[in-house]
Amino acid sequence: MAKTFTPKLSPRLEGIVSLVPKCGTVADIGCDHGYTCISLLQRDRASKAIACDIKEGPLEFARKNTGKAGLNEKTDIRLAPGLEGLKKGEADVIVIAGMGARTIADILTDSMEIAKEADYLILQPQSEIPEMRTFLRDNGFNILQNKLMIEEDKYYFAMLVSAKNEGDTESDYIAPRLRRMRNNPELMKFSKTLDDTFGLDLIFEDKNMAYYLTHVLNEWRAAVKNLSGAKKPDYEKMTALQKKIELADLALELNTLLCGIDERIRSFLDNEYMKRAEEE
Repeated sequence: MAKTFTPKLSPRLEGIVSLVPKCGTVADIGCDHGYTCISLLQRDRASKAIACDIKEGPLEFARKNTGKAGLNEKTDIRLAPGLEGLKKGEADVIVIAGMGARTIADILTDSMEIAKEADYLILQPQSEIPEMRTFLRDNGFNILQNKLMIEEDKYYFAMLVSAKNEGDTESDYIAPRLRRMRNNPELMKFSKTLDDTFGLDLIFEDKNMAYYLTHVLNEWRAAVKNLSGAKKPDYEKMTALQKKIELADLALELNTLLCGIDERIRSFLDNEYMKRAEEE
């Protein structure tokens, strides 16, 4: 008997799949090769999958792969933009990954009733992560979990989101601290800024955030240096960047303090700080 096709997932896709709660029907919007749907079905995380894409080319790949995996009967492949290929309440979980935050926001805005009827959304914007989080909260979605994935020295963020399930969105570690913060409006406002920008659960619990925060700090500091050396410095942009640097510095301090630093992370941070010192 021929072996069933089992796709090998990249770290980014593995992170997305790991966020999907066990469900009846999952819909993957912008399904590409269909690996996400196949993996969720093979791992019994979903009973049925709907693979949607705006182009026929990716759908053809998805058809071939689901066929090789013996999952044609469990997979419905549809040509449709955004969530337009779904009926209200048809999908328990909707995955939208590998697109810019503005594109994802447009997809959700155009089909808000369908998005909010799903139990959960798994979103993985490729850019403008803070703006994505702000959009979600402004439109009645709860961010239940953030996840950081590292793939080939690139950083990706995914989030488990719901408009129906508020649940316990805070870990046992974070919850009591936030309860104390709620008595102080200024602290709550500050914690919301940290949460929207980086994700409090990642700051408090994910050691890998130290790598990401060091990476962006180096990028932003280099940008400020370039701007300050320009003939006509853009002081407004420099001020905005400086505020982001101060926030990231605090997030890094919290992350390394609360998560601890193993030797691998310590070596990475030391090397990055040495590079920065040499550049300055």
